[in-house]
Amino acid sequence: MANEKKTNPAAEAADLITVVVLKGKSVRHDGESYTQNTRVELSQSDASRLIASGFVKTLDSVKQEMEAASGQEVSISKEDGQSTITSDAPSAVKTESGEA
Repeated sequence: MANEKKTNPAAEAADLITVVVLKGKSVRHDGESYTQNTRVELSQSDASRLIASGFVKTLDSVKQEMEAASGQEVSISKEDGQSTITSDAPSAVKTESGEA
């Protein structure tokens, strides 16, 4: 006779943590495949192992990283029929012809 895992669904749901599959990774859990940028709810122990292996990050840590990242600024100017796009990112100043 197989051992049956008896759990309380409410208690089990409280122990779940939401993680995000990282770029270039995939996770298979409970017969489902999850590709990059997909949210998955896992037990704390499963999430900890996958975080340590570099496959997922907690949703909270992804949100914090996004909030900490500054937004990129872009301006477009047009002079004598020539458009220039200027960005605060390095090496991102280009004309319509694609010249830097």
